[in-house]
Amino acid sequence: MATPLLDSIQGPQDVKKLPSKDLPRLAEEIREELISVLSKTGGHLGPNLGVVELTIALHRVFDTPTDHFLFDVSHQAYVHKLLTGRRDRFHTIRQAGGLNGFMLRTESEHDCFGAGHAGTALSAALGMATARDMRGGKEHVICLAGDAAFTCGITFEALNNVAHHTKRLITILN
Repeated sequence: MATPLLDSIQGPQDVKKLPSKDLPRLAEEIREELISVLSKTGGHLGPNLGVVELTIALHRVFDTPTDHFLFDVSHQAYVHKLLTGRRDRFHTIRQAGGLNGFMLRTESEHDCFGAGHAGTALSAALGMATARDMRGGKEHVICLAGDAAFTCGITFEALNNVAHHTKRLITILN
C-alpha cells in the first residue's frame, strides 16, 4: 500500500507541518510500515503499534533533539525512528549493519538515551532534568514508562526524588 504521508517525513519538523486532519492517515501508514517490515525482520510489533498516536503527538508538541524522549523500553521507539529520519533504513532494523532494535545514541541525535529493558528511563530522565535545571536549560525531558518500569526499584527511587530535584519532568504512564 502507498504511504505518501510517511514518505514525506524526513524528520520531526515534517510531522509538525502536517495538517491535523492528516494525522489519522499518517498513523495508519506507520502501522502498515511496522507490520510490513517487522513481519520480515522480526521485532517488537505490539509495543510499537500501541504507541503510534502517542509518538506522533510527542513529535508535534516537542522538538527533538533539543527536547529529550526517553522510552523506558526502548524497543517501543520504532515509530520514533520512523519520524526522525530513519525511514529509509527501517527495513534493516535488527539486521547486521542495520538499525538497532533499541534507541541508540550513536545512531541518531534524536536518541538521547540508550537502554533496552524496563526500569532505567525514569532515573535517567531525572538525571537529565536535574542537570538541565542546574545549567539553566529550557529543554523538556519526557519519559515514557510502562507498567514493567514500576516493578523496578530504580524507578521508585527516581519517583521518591523527582520532587526534590526538579519541577519540570514529564512522565507518561503508557
